Amino acid sequence: MNEAIAADGSAFKDRKTGLIVFGIFQILLGAFFALMLLLMIFGMVVSATVHKNSAHSMNAAAMIPALLFYVLLAVWFIWMGIGSLMVRRWARALLLVASWFWFISGLMGLAFMLIFLPDMYGTLNSAQIPRTVATIIKWVTIGFMVIFYIIIPGAIILFYGSRHVKATCEQYDPQIRWTDRCPLPVLAVSLMAGCSTACMPFAGLYGWVVPFFGVILNGIAGAAILIPFAALLGYVAWGMYRLRINAWRCATGLVVFWGISSTLTFTRVGLITLYEKMNFPAEQLEAMRKMALPQGHWIVLSTIVWIAIALGYLFYIKRYFPATMDQKAAP
Repeated sequence: MNEAIAADGSAFKDRKTGLIVFGIFQILLGAFFALMLLLMIFGMVVSATVHKNSAHSMNAAAMIPALLFYVLLAVWFIWMGIGSLMVRRWARALLLVASWFWFISGLMGLAFMLIFLPDMYGTLNSAQIPRTVATIIKWVTIGFMVIFYIIIPGAIILFYGSRHVKATCEQYDPQIRWTDRCPLPVLAVSLMAGCSTACMPFAGLYGWVVPFFGVILNGIAGAAILIPFAALLGYVAWGMYRLRINAWRCATGLVVFWGISSTLTFTRVGLITLYEKMNFPAEQLEAMRKMALPQGHWIVLSTIVWIAIALGYLFYIKRYFPATMDQKAAP
């Protein structure tokens, strides 16, 4: 491996070849999600044709967020792959931020699956599916989760988190980028808040449903809660990037507020009630009732875990926020 000297005089190993390899891999991932998008569109067309004027046809409006999700994944991985091929420092920063969220969410999702898969696949067995087939489905599901949600993001984190990769990107891309103007741990929260703000209008496709202190609101009442919430998230995204301490306080308050709200709600109502308010078709609701969906205490427990993780992380990054930044920062 070629040795090089960074701007600060320290030696590092040139990882440009690795950046190219990872870039190609991510472009292939983007192509995979583009293919999945086409298959989903094809499935919607077939469903609309076969089940025309039938209750079994897909709800096109409800599928729009899923379609856009695949579009965003395809664009994201292709864009990040190109950035890695070009050895851009912004690509490294964004990949690290996204991959950490991907990895942590994957760990939580895998734990969730391991807890509930036995009951879910017990339901499959009772539905006259052979035990062998149910077992294969179970282990294929677990294997996919491990590969896609643990191994792949973990590999990206290990590679792009290397000081040699960081120094290589700074060597080939000496220009200060927008991702350099905010500490990466804080940038992660800023980007998550910004993405959540951008996605909030899609809640309208599901009737503006929101768990709110013991009840499930929807329609105008739900929109009256979610729209101001989106505005606050937008402020958090902007303020976090600018290292405003008030944005940190706002983020902390929102986590506590929604944590208490969700906990109180799911001690009283179940997921089926939530899905009913979202106007899911009756056939889907009936299928969900037959499955071993998480009960209220499990939802509450998972909510508490997420609150603890979010608050712990927010207090961890508070070190990056000067107490007087709001007074000193330029508008």
